[in-house]
Amino acid sequence: MLDLIDGFPAQWEEGWKLGEKQLFSLPERLHNIVVLGMGGSAIGGDILQALAGEKINCPVIVNRDYSLPSWVGENTLVIAVSYSGNTEETLTALERAKEQDATVWGISSGGVLKEKLEKNYLQIPAGLPPRAALGYTLAPVLALFNNLGLLDIPAEEREETRKILGEIKEENGGDQGKEGPAALFAEKLAGFLPLIYGPGSLGGVAARRWKCQINENSKAPSFWAEYPELNHNELVGWEEPADVLDKIKVIHLLDYGANPRNKKRMEITADILQKKGIGVQVVPSRGKYPLGRVLSLIYFGDYVSFYLAGEYQIDPLPVHAIEKLKGELKKAD
Repeated sequence: MLDLIDGFPAQWEEGWKLGEKQLFSLPERLHNIVVLGMGGSAIGGDILQALAGEKINCPVIVNRDYSLPSWVGENTLVIAVSYSGNTEETLTALERAKEQDATVWGISSGGVLKEKLEKNYLQIPAGLPPRAALGYTLAPVLALFNNLGLLDIPAEEREETRKILGEIKEENGGDQGKEGPAALFAEKLAGFLPLIYGPGSLGGVAARRWKCQINENSKAPSFWAEYPELNHNELVGWEEPADVLDKIKVIHLLDYGANPRNKKRMEITADILQKKGIGVQVVPSRGKYPLGRVLSLIYFGDYVSFYLAGEYQIDPLPVHAIEKLKGELKKAD
């Protein structure tokens, strides 16, 4: 798993080049974009959705279900992302997208998805856990959209992102990473239930990714929430039971580009929690541009989840519970 995380910067570059080579025609009138996916294959859609608020002039929705909204139709672009190509929810929703006359495009390492699409399809390298394939499931979509003029990611933003990913790898990867900031962060987090809080859409999607990586790599429970919404409900839930609160630690993912009011909300919330004896740790974003900022938070979190698995003396690679569930579903069929 450490090799896979270390390989993310190179994977990102390769994924971008794959997307730049894609030839694709959009619907004549594009009204909305729907990304189909589950688990590690869906997080790229979440990041695209978070970036869309600043860069795309139509709604972007991530669809995590067998069903599909009734408004999906000929003016909708549907992107099906399934690393294995065999995710049943994604395949079912894809069939409905075709029935509803949407324009479809897909990404997988093969499987049934490749057979169903044939064209308007990108095949990516196989043999990875989906959560370790973000460079292949997100970068091609961004590169394609950039070429189509759907969003603008200038060369300066891409170069900043490349530099940031390289710095994080240098600090936390390989043998030297055992003494790096992610390892030290995980050491302080061990034994606590992590609650990951992020501001706005970019901070929120980074918090979601942290939660999922801790679940799958560290084999531990974790939860996430987003500012400002959490200030309207979750903040009040820090009263009882006291013995549970003692085992919780809040992680603030500080996106420097977030709305100033959300930054102020984070400061006030941290003060409230610390006065209750709740530990709050802050992870700041890096960079000026949105893509670099969100990936800096995500990539550091990937390393933290790896080193947290080490604190628990757990192999981060297998996901036996998910495989057990899939087996039981097959028996039910």
